[in-house]
This record gives sequence, C-alpha cells and structure tokens, in this order.
Amino acid sequence: MNLTDALLPGDLLLFAYFLWLLALVQAVRAAPWRLFLASSHRQHVFLGASAALFLMWSFEVGVRPALGFHFLGVTVYTLMFGWALGVIGVSLAALAVAFTHGDWAALAMNALLLGVLPVSVSYGIYLLVYRYLPHHLFIYIFLCAFFNAMLAAGAAVLALVILLVATETYSFARISAEYLPFVPLYLFPEGLLNGMMTTALIGLKPDWLKTYDDETYLKS
Repeated sequence: MNLTDALLPGDLLLFAYFLWLLALVQAVRAAPWRLFLASSHRQHVFLGASAALFLMWSFEVGVRPALGFHFLGVTVYTLMFGWALGVIGVSLAALAVAFTHGDWAALAMNALLLGVLPVSVSYGIYLLVYRYLPHHLFIYIFLCAFFNAMLAAGAAVLALVILLVATETYSFARISAEYLPFVPLYLFPEGLLNGMMTTALIGLKPDWLKTYDDETYLKS
C-alpha cells in the first residue's frame, strides 16, 4: 500500500504536499492543545500509539510496489485521539516510514491515502453512529471500531486503486487479477484488529479513548 517515488508523476506528488499541508494546518488549529499539553500521561500515550502505527506501516506484504497490504490501525487510533490529533499522529507515522524507506517524494501521498483519508472516514462514521444510533456498548464496538475499520481500510484501498489506474501506473486488469481478490481477506482482519484493540481499551484503559465514556455507553 505504500507508494514509492517512482510510481506517480512528480507534479501529482507535489500537489499531494499542498493537500497534506492544508489538512495539517486544519488539524493543528482544531487540536485540543491545552488539554493535551497539560497531561504528560496523554502525551506518552499519543507517542506510544504513534510508534505502534509506524511499526505496523513498516511491514508490508505484496507482489508489486504499492500493491500490498499492511495493517492500518487508524480507526482505533482515531477513537483514541479524535480527528485533529489523529491526522497529526498518522502524519508523524508516515514521516517516520519515509525516513526509514527513503521515499520522500511520495510522503505526502502516502500520508493522505493511508492516514488522513482513513482517519477522516473513521471519525465521520463515529460521528454518524453517535448522532443517529443508540449509545450502546455493542454498537460502539461493532460499528465504531470493527465495521468502521473495514470501511476506512476499504476507502484507502479504493483510493489507491483509482489513483494507480488513473495515472496508468498499473492497468485495471492487472490490479483485478493480482490485488483485488485479496482485499476481502485483508479487510476482515483489519476490522478484527481494531475491534479487539478497542474492546481491550474499554476494559483496561477506557480513559485512553477520547470518543468513549462509561457514563454514556454503560450507565445511560
């Protein structure tokens, strides 16, 4: 899923930097800095979760450049920190991956496809579920974590495929034969991972989840 410098046109990669910068500016403006900076514990959790994202993104299985899979873990990360800090955190993880692999030109595109997009999808689905459905623990775990993670990862894969086909990097026939058949096998484990991690956090560290509250989901 990680793009390399040679796969896409240079002007497109440069435009991605512009979009990424806009997303980062909005995230920095919207982030709850007062609460975040006032809690060293929260800062440590944020850095630890960001490091975990970096490790997950560093290992990829695939047959061709960009046509691979790795766990995103973005949905549970978004449930932990919200949209603004989520965008900042996934950007840091993408930056660390670029530092390790050296694909600096593709950094912004990777940050958008694998970070900003799934974070936005995850937080958007969470807001919809919170607004229109009952505040029930099972609904939170199944829809906001498990199903949400599958949708977010699916959105990232769909955007990646559209980008590769539109730029004629790979033909749709090749992607259909070598990549798309494995997507369902990837989405379910992604949902399961995020669902299990969210469930564990609810049981052990519910205060780490910005979007969860016992008063709302258990006692209401």
